[in-house]
Amino acid sequence: MMVPWKRPVFGSAVEADSLQERIDVLALGDPAVAQDVTSTLINTNCATLLYMTTAWENKDWDSLGRAAHRLAGSVSMLQCTGEIGLAVRLERAALEHDTSALATLLPVVMESVARLNDRLGALLT
Repeated sequence: MMVPWKRPVFGSAVEADSLQERIDVLALGDPAVAQDVTSTLINTNCATLLYMTTAWENKDWDSLGRAAHRLAGSVSMLQCTGEIGLAVRLERAALEHDTSALATLLPVVMESVARLNDRLGALLT
């Protein structure tokens, strides 16, 4: 059963409206497609964060870089400039095997994307 598409209440109405508008554009205004797009973005982001964590634990910097690149693409669809910048910096650090930068950036990226997923999830309720 599909959950009706609702406009949520966030801390910032402008932020919520902007995110919903971006989803609506991706979905070509179709509420059912908007739900599917939103769910897919959340699932993709979660899977990518898990993959990045595993890559970090295994010291697999190339896989971490690929995951960061995938994440950058996901957040680019929503034009989330802050998250895009973080993902690109993380990707660069992984490709350069800069473990110091990775140790600093990875928790920030994880938290930022978790917050974005929360905001996306609120669009589904």
